[in-house]
Amino acid sequence: MLIGLVQCKPTASSNLQIDVWYGSEQYFGKRGTPQQWVNILGNVQPVAEVQSLQYSLNGQSFLTLSLGEDGRRLANSGDFNVELHIDSLRVGKNEVVITAADSAGMQISETISVHLDRGSQWPLPYAIDWDTVQQISDVVQIVDGKWELADGGVKTTEPYYDRVLAFGDASWQDYEVTTSVIFHDFTVPRPGPPTFNVSHAAIASRWPGHDTDGKQPNVKWFPLGATAEFRLTGNLDSCRWRVFDGEHLYVEDTSKIRKINLGTKYHMKHRVFTVHDSLTRYQVKLWEDGQAEPTDWDLVADEYTTENIESGSALLLAHNTDVTFGPFSVIPIADE
Repeated sequence: MLIGLVQCKPTASSNLQIDVWYGSEQYFGKRGTPQQWVNILGNVQPVAEVQSLQYSLNGQSFLTLSLGEDGRRLANSGDFNVELHIDSLRVGKNEVVITAADSAGMQISETISVHLDRGSQWPLPYAIDWDTVQQISDVVQIVDGKWELADGGVKTTEPYYDRVLAFGDASWQDYEVTTSVIFHDFTVPRPGPPTFNVSHAAIASRWPGHDTDGKQPNVKWFPLGATAEFRLTGNLDSCRWRVFDGEHLYVEDTSKIRKINLGTKYHMKHRVFTVHDSLTRYQVKLWEDGQAEPTDWDLVADEYTTENIESGSALLLAHNTDVTFGPFSVIPIADE
């Protein structure tokens, strides 16, 4: 649905339309700050007529927005992501104006009120039952992708590269995330974008936000603690975990494989904790709904480095998979 569409020249015949996915009033930080960015997501059409797409924050100079499809964060033709560093926003109300111009010079604009709260720290423990949620952004921060509330969960509506939901706080250190996932469909992994030879559902830990890399939006997803990805293979008969951080850690056990059935609910658990200053341990497991939770972990990954990310929020990710994530919980864990 198009919200608050304003044409700068009401008599113009421009066909351009800007769709801001999560509304013209958006709120961040009410529960806490899970990452260093705020993301305003949407799409402009028809993309063939777009000569330029720009945004301005609080009356400052206009900056150019990239348009998808880009093989990474921008999934479809005309997608955009206004990525604002949280320190560039003032507490309270901010105004973001997105302006699209066509080749004839006709313009349309969309104004989004971005409300920022910097006074809260995300609680731990934390738990969400999606059936009680009115808006997705009330309980998580949407980093990438179009999501919708579904029966008992939150669902991707346009599967692609890393569709991301963030929750938590920069102070979160040792914790355990549990959720459920239903795989509805997936893109068979192939080399190159957008799958990069991997399709998965994942839980990531100790997330600070995308690293600055000069792109719009930034695409460098590390450094972070680690992402624990449950990978789907082409025939769904040798699916398995991998845990890696893009820099120091890569653990995958190809001897521990299983067959996954589309439409079946599975439970996922990811635990992260610091053993000592140069050792962080990640543990993951997946089991089918209706079965007892396994005592043993499917995969244990030890990261030996003094460059470990010591704390940060958590992510639910769907990478080239059509999934529903169910209720989730996060609990702190004691020293082990």
